[in-house]
Parts: sequence; C-alpha cells; structure tokens
Amino acid sequence: MNPDTAYSPSFSAALLALLRGENPRDDFPAAVAESGLRRFECGGYLHGLWIRDGGTGVLPAGWGAGIAAIHRKTAVDNLVALAEFRKVGRILQEERIPFVLLKGAAYLVDLYDDPGERALTDIDLLIRRGDAGRLARRLAGAGYRGEVGVDFPGNRRFEMSAPGEAAVGFEFHWALGLPHRFRVQGEEVWRRTGGAVLEGVPCLRAAPEDALLYHVAHLADHYFGPSLKWLIDLRRMFRKWPIDPEVLAGRSAAWRVRTALYLALRHFDRVFPGEAPAGLMERVAPGSWRRTLLLARMSSDPLEMFSVSPSSKRRYPLRSLMLDRVEDALLLALGVSLRPLTRPLARALGRADPPWEWRD
Repeated sequence: MNPDTAYSPSFSAALLALLRGENPRDDFPAAVAESGLRRFECGGYLHGLWIRDGGTGVLPAGWGAGIAAIHRKTAVDNLVALAEFRKVGRILQEERIPFVLLKGAAYLVDLYDDPGERALTDIDLLIRRGDAGRLARRLAGAGYRGEVGVDFPGNRRFEMSAPGEAAVGFEFHWALGLPHRFRVQGEEVWRRTGGAVLEGVPCLRAAPEDALLYHVAHLADHYFGPSLKWLIDLRRMFRKWPIDPEVLAGRSAAWRVRTALYLALRHFDRVFPGEAPAGLMERVAPGSWRRTLLLARMSSDPLEMFSVSPSSKRRYPLRSLMLDRVEDALLLALGVSLRPLTRPLARALGRADPPWEWRD
C-alpha cells in the first residue's frame, strides 16, 4: 500500500463526505480505508452512522470493510478497558476515594450508545491530591504498574497500567491543565459535578460547560490532531448536552481557553458546518494579528487543523499562539528552557518521587 494514498485529497474528500452522512465519490481498498480510519480515529463512529443506523445510502465495499474492521477492534478494546474500569472502580469505592470521570470514558455514559463507536486511549480520572499516594500504593499492591511522565510533578498526574496482557492505562489527575497553559479552576469543577454511573460504578462527572472546555484545552495540548474523535465528541456534546453558550464563552475567558475554544470551533465548522451554537466562534475569537498568524499555519485539508506536525520543532511558536496571554507564553518558554536545571533539582529534593513512594 502506498502510505500517501490514505491521506490524498481524494481520500480526505471521501472521508469528509462520510462524516457528513453523504455518499463518497471514491472508494478505496479495505486496507487503505482501515489505515486512514485508524489514523483519524473515526471508524467506530462511521459504523454507527452508516451501518448500525442505516446511513443515507449504501457504503462502497472498501469503505464498508474498513469501517467494520475498525468497529470490531474498537469494541473489543473498549470492552476490555471497561472491564478493568470496574476493577479499579471497586478499589476506589473500597478506599472511599471520590473521583470525576474525564474525557473519553465519561462520554460513554451518555454521548455514545455503542462501546465500539468511540476509541479510548486510556481512562482518565480526577482525584484529590491527598488521595493520590494512598490510591497509588493500593493499586501497586494489586499488581498495577506505575509510571510518571517527564513533566512530573509539574503535570500533576500519574498513570497506572493494569496487570496482564491487556495493559489498560488509567491516568489519575489531581489538577487539570498544565502550568502557564490554561487555568482550569479545579475546585469549581468539583463543586459543579453531578452523579453518573458507568459499568455499574458510581462516579462524578464535570458539568457540561466544564467538560467541553477541558476537552478543547486537551485538544490544544495535542495541536488539534490528527484524531477526529474529539471533533465528533464536540458534535455529540452540542447535540446531547444542555450547553449554555453564554456560560461557555464567559468561563473560557476565566480559564484562559478562549483561543483553544475558537480554534476547536473553527475546525469543527470546517468538518460540520453550521452545527456549532450561532455566534459563539465570533464571540471567543482572538485579535486580528493572532488570527492572521494562526490562519497562516492552518492546513488546506479540512480534516487537518494545522500544517505543522506535532513532532516538528515548528510546534513551539504555534503553542505560544494558542495561549490567551502573552505573559503565559513567556513563562512557558522560560520554564522549558530551565528544565535541564529544574528537573535534576526536583529529583534531588525528592519532589519527583512517584505517588506510590509517597508517605502521606
């Protein structure tokens, strides 16, 4: 298979048509369709749109086979992940640790009816910092493998992977957002949570506007791509949740995610035109000079947000443009430049010890 075929203009146009419920002009071999769908992470959603719910026409053979294969794999992977969530949920209940279900797993509560529709990379939960050490030690004692990233403890999260071949990852956060990027008001998120149940496990979920704003902040952290599952999540949020555009716009300013929300809405409108709340994108738009600089970096392909690869060094100036405040961009740049000094110092002082080694 020519790897460029899956991302050709004709492929993008066909996939865009499928996402909009329109018959694609071009078909592709099943392997090519499956490869592209895996990259864009939207095969499970298309299965629900076209196969389970009947769609608006008959799928071409290649697309049909590729979509069916992705859906099967996603369903199996997610059922394994949800089985592990039930185990972790029982441990959280036994330890009397409250938690907020975040991102993809939270969306399975009411945005998706079929576990094969929405791919999960891992399962994210928000806990209190005071519970982190106790929980990490309990999970480690149960055979879970712990890991912290290179940004720990600044990123204020750790991961525990389930034992066995499944290796399902659980990412535990005690704060949302990274320093000098976004200012998610964590205590307000806790205060506005509501009850939910996933796989028989009682949990908390963020209020719709809070969940959506954290969602777009996460999108910005990943440079808005290449996955399209996050745009599909937005589509479902706007259709199924009681989103208040006034609250959303005001809170985006308080959380310093106005630019991220604007960019997410702009990309959303390229893929699903006219479906976002009227006037919201214009209300949260950044100034003209910032818009000009951002537009210069956007891809001509509507499925892709930026023409800058997330692994390219060109992403660093782009990151600064996605922050609401110039001061935060400068502080972020300073923090990155000082990492060769601050990381060894944190380790030497014991501040980088992982939570399962803490003694509360």
